[in-house]
Amino acid sequence: MHEQKNTQVPTKKKRSKLKILLVTLYVILTLILVTAVAVLGVGAGIVSAFTKDEKIRTKKDYDPQLKGWSETSYAYFRDANSGQPKLIGAMHNEKDRVLVRKLTDVSPSLLDALLSTEDREFYSHNGIVPSSILRASMQQVTGSEVTTGGSTLTQQLVKIEILGNRDKSFERKALEIVNSLRLEKYYSKEEIFVSYLNSVYFGKGANGKHMYGVMAAARGLFNKNAKDLTLAEAAYIGGMAQRPNAYNPFTFSDEKKKQENIKLGKKRMKLVLDNMVVNKKITAKQRDEAAKYDITKSFAKPSDFKNAYATYPFVISAIESEAIKTLQELDKKYHPEEAKDRSYKYYTDRVRVGGLKIYSTVDQALYDNMNKSVEGIDFPRKKINGRMVREQIGAVMVENKSGAVLSFFAGTDFEENQKDHALDAQNQPGSAMKPLLSYGPGINEGVISSNSIIVDEPVNKEYSSAVYRNSNGKYSGPVTATRALQFSYNIPAIKVFRATQSKLGRQKVFDYIRAMGMPPHKNDGEALVLGGATYGYTVEQMTGAYAMIANNGQFNKPHLISKITDSQGNVIFDYAKEHASKEVFSPQTAYQLTKMMKTVVDGGTAASSIGQIGGYNIAGKTGTTTSEYDLWFVGYTPEVSLGVWSGFDYNKKGDHDLAKTAWIKLFKAAASTNPTLIPKGTNFQNPGGSSGEKCFECNRKTPASSDSNDSSENGQQQQNTGIVPSNQTQKPNEE
Repeated sequence: MHEQKNTQVPTKKKRSKLKILLVTLYVILTLILVTAVAVLGVGAGIVSAFTKDEKIRTKKDYDPQLKGWSETSYAYFRDANSGQPKLIGAMHNEKDRVLVRKLTDVSPSLLDALLSTEDREFYSHNGIVPSSILRASMQQVTGSEVTTGGSTLTQQLVKIEILGNRDKSFERKALEIVNSLRLEKYYSKEEIFVSYLNSVYFGKGANGKHMYGVMAAARGLFNKNAKDLTLAEAAYIGGMAQRPNAYNPFTFSDEKKKQENIKLGKKRMKLVLDNMVVNKKITAKQRDEAAKYDITKSFAKPSDFKNAYATYPFVISAIESEAIKTLQELDKKYHPEEAKDRSYKYYTDRVRVGGLKIYSTVDQALYDNMNKSVEGIDFPRKKINGRMVREQIGAVMVENKSGAVLSFFAGTDFEENQKDHALDAQNQPGSAMKPLLSYGPGINEGVISSNSIIVDEPVNKEYSSAVYRNSNGKYSGPVTATRALQFSYNIPAIKVFRATQSKLGRQKVFDYIRAMGMPPHKNDGEALVLGGATYGYTVEQMTGAYAMIANNGQFNKPHLISKITDSQGNVIFDYAKEHASKEVFSPQTAYQLTKMMKTVVDGGTAASSIGQIGGYNIAGKTGTTTSEYDLWFVGYTPEVSLGVWSGFDYNKKGDHDLAKTAWIKLFKAAASTNPTLIPKGTNFQNPGGSSGEKCFECNRKTPASSDSNDSSENGQQQQNTGIVPSNQTQKPNEE
């Protein structure tokens, strides 16, 4: 019979003896190691044996690890009243880190708490304290509570940032000692202490983010700046350095486990206070007062923190996207060689964890109230590809004089549809392109004036025997340019474009929209005049172009970011310095276009909707694409421009009135929110002078049309040649 093996698990007593034996062995070898360092020097004997594969590091090697910290970036609203930016929140980042730059950034109590508990001899040792290592090791063997750390702050910094592991091996301990001694050689005590303060991990805070460094700990635990901590709060944080998850009140959501952590944390806090008394940093009386304080009253609450991504998902996403593009453009302009090797991830990381402060142009009150104003709209739904899809709107409000995006509406529900319909989605612009690519260039080049007569008649499409048609399939004969735009006739817009093209060449006509930040696609042709684009344009681009007209022909690139600074406040981007306004249309051309587009609102395709808003001078243009897949209204006052698109994300017919209905709600909400920004009764200023009234089709032997009483910008009545015969007079086309 074979003897059965004993497979019983070692008893608790045997395991305890084995642990003591191993720890004792570790202590003995550590003692030998420390002695070798202390007596023989770093490069000798046993140390050399354990570090033979370790590269001898220089300051150049250490700098990236001790200075290349990631730091949470933050975004801000602009405040229209006080001029002071309002915090939106952190950029997309699960970590929370704000860097200490100098020791005076931190409460002296916190510095004293850490030194008293972790490294009392910090300012006198050269990186290691052999006696402390031995004392801590002996305490492990005997099972007593470690009242002072065995490793110096320098050693802890090496362990966290240089070696990146906490293994209890002789090799790791040797590497830790060697690198600690070298760090002390290259860096001052303050530099090492500052790096330590930024490296310590404290678990997750009340905001749900991982806390790296004491700045993040102060904010995540107590919602305070590290400079403003009380003695009790400083002692609590100081006690967490060794075992953050065990003392962190936010480690567990379970209430019982949470209370256990708080109990341990308070006990540890009192131990830290005792250490501070022993280290003569505070008096016994101060200790007793701090120990009595109910620290739970100071703990932060999750509600103290804005989850910017949850509260303003479209805003944060848009700011991140524009910030990345901005940094890329800056590098291409100022550091072209470095830009070649920098990936998209490089810029994404810099925006998210580069410690940047990104100041947006978005006004919080305008954004909140405008977005709220359209909540009552019953957005139509259609079944597309087997699921119900909601029709969307995209809207952007731009300040005319600066190009700043003051507010926008990107979509009905971020959870349902994350596409940004205001700043990112490209859609066919329809007839909203006519002032930008036809009438504007035509007037600016002296080809037509607002009173020029143009015959609305069948005209062949480019490279085709088919003819252009108006939306109602009818033609109106000779009409003024103003009337043609007022009722959005297609043929006059094409004729004006062709005439301007004959003078300049197509690419130079297209240069006009390029100057508006709306470059055409290489496949775009004449149909772009009527909004037939290869890809289309964003609401932001369209609104920025109309803001140019409102701004006397001066174009400012529509933008969401006014300034970006680094973590130390140095400006790395300033929109005003990087982007100068440029003239696209003369002031006289812009004024003529405004007068023409006021007729659209007062008696044209937008009269029954936008024209019903009282007290404001509004000019603008509707836009509708084939089959009504995309519908627009872009309108402006002397102060602001507001563009609205509506439609589905698929080629499905949209609600004919949704864009205009939404425009009214959004505009009224903005005007009531900030009547100083959008005052009633202001007028578009006549710049004087004239770009010259032109008789576009004078070769037609017809007397003046019914629009012959329209006057030019200098008040002089113009004579038009051509009359609409009675048998051609028809009801104006509705777009």
